[in-house]
Amino acid sequence: MKKRVMIIGGGYAGVSLLHKLKNEIGIELILVDKSQTHLLQTHLHKYISGYYSKDDITFNHEKYCKENSIEFICEEISNINYKDNYVISRENILYHYDYLIIATGSVSMFPSQIENVIEYTKDIKKIDNLDFYRNKFQKILDSHDTNRSVLVVGGGVSGLQIACEIAYTIKSKGLNKDNIQVTLIEGMDTILPGMDSFLIEKSIQRCAELDIKVINNLFASKILEDSVILSNGDEISYDMLLFVIGAIGNNIISHDENIQENPRNQLIVDDYYKVKPYDNVFAIGDIVQAIDSNTNDFQAPTAQASRMQAELTAKNILKDINGDTLISNNISNKGILIDLGGPNCAIGRVLNINLSGKIALWLKKLIYSLHTKKFN
Repeated sequence: MKKRVMIIGGGYAGVSLLHKLKNEIGIELILVDKSQTHLLQTHLHKYISGYYSKDDITFNHEKYCKENSIEFICEEISNINYKDNYVISRENILYHYDYLIIATGSVSMFPSQIENVIEYTKDIKKIDNLDFYRNKFQKILDSHDTNRSVLVVGGGVSGLQIACEIAYTIKSKGLNKDNIQVTLIEGMDTILPGMDSFLIEKSIQRCAELDIKVINNLFASKILEDSVILSNGDEISYDMLLFVIGAIGNNIISHDENIQENPRNQLIVDDYYKVKPYDNVFAIGDIVQAIDSNTNDFQAPTAQASRMQAELTAKNILKDINGDTLISNNISNKGILIDLGGPNCAIGRVLNINLSGKIALWLKKLIYSLHTKKFN
């Protein structure tokens, strides 16, 4: 009999795992996701700016599954019963599995200490909210008013890419900072905190070229309808506010005391990405707290890590079915590529080699094309 392999979550990790297992004849694959679409979160900045269309960053789960003889269930899972091997949907429907892979990803973090943060911010990981920001930015571009402001809170990779892409689009329209000022706020002492000095220096240089105002060592403490109060009491007005300070795991309720989570709602897994003590349950992607095999530090929750975890887990599911010895975690970050807005303007550090310009952008486009090829 075929083994019923259920994957909850159609992000980078879930889709990559589907792609690896779709031709295995001894497996019945089921994808469960509350959304009809797979969203390329690494390219959200391109959509917000208007450079990419929705077809460039979304792919249809149902179409992909139908073409590959995979069952697709468009529902949200509300509870997992690990002991009896079933999940329950929001519609109170029960689905059994032989193997379960939790790949539910993450949601944007909105700390409750920041006053009004929920009222005036939106999660950019949701496509409807991306439409809101895209339309808002287009209205700002089309307006003839001066002294408009786009404020990006969070100077990590996502915040930096959004700020650079928006600032480049403003310049390409013949506008400048007197028309629309882009401001990037990062609470640490530099943008891209904790990253290699080459990446930081190149990013600071690019922000200067694009007239992005960078504010470091200050946090947002209160958000109003058209301004943000910083931790030192300064107030910055905005016409458009994007909040990109990090993410937490998008976990599912289980009521199982055996399941371990860290403070960021991520599942703690063993060396095989199994959710202990259950040998038939794996977790991959942003939902996981996992260790980099080379550095022994926690793996960064990236699309790169998700794809590598999916490939390893696909091999281990097949080995487990066949009674073979599983492969221990051998995943290590190979590097990072960052889009800084505009043609031939990207930076990266891959296999400890610094990259910038055309080659960095070419590599980023290559990775994009290899992932989207799964859907074609």
